[in-house]
Amino acid sequence: GKCYQLQFTGQSHNPEPDPGSTAMAGKTMIVQAINIGTDVVGGQFDLLVPGRGVGMYDACSSQWGVNKAELGEVYGGFLLKCQKQGDRQNHAAIKSCVMQSCMNVFEAHGLSELAAGCKWFIDWFQVADNPRLDYKEVACPAELSGKGIMRTAAPANMCLQ
Repeated sequence: GKCYQLQFTGQSHNPEPDPGSTAMAGKTMIVQAINIGTDVVGGQFDLLVPGRGVGMYDACSSQWGVNKAELGEVYGGFLLKCQKQGDRQNHAAIKSCVMQSCMNVFEAHGLSELAAGCKWFIDWFQVADNPRLDYKEVACPAELSGKGIMRTAAPANMCLQ
């Protein structure tokens, strides 16, 4: 239930340069932690973004009524699928490919909120691939304090509906 301010450094955790991570340099966002993933390294955050893969425990495809194969790579989603199809350094082409996937899957299935989240990944997040960041704990803003997890002194937090 804690909130963190993330500031992106312009670099990627990947060995090769990533134009999306470069484009993110200096951007900040505030996120709320809703779980503790065991498959990420300390100081990394798994951001749940439509179109970025369903991960190990896919429940999304059945909830959305979408064939799992349509959602791209299990880890990496539309971005990794598009990177495998073309030049990883051609930022405009990768963004266009991811946008086409968003429209073909989310818009075509009437999932407009997921399409909007996918477009945010393209426009604001610049299809950054595992960007490096600095983070610090901050007070949760009002936009997050009534959603997600209610943080209490009790040992068990509960999800808000």
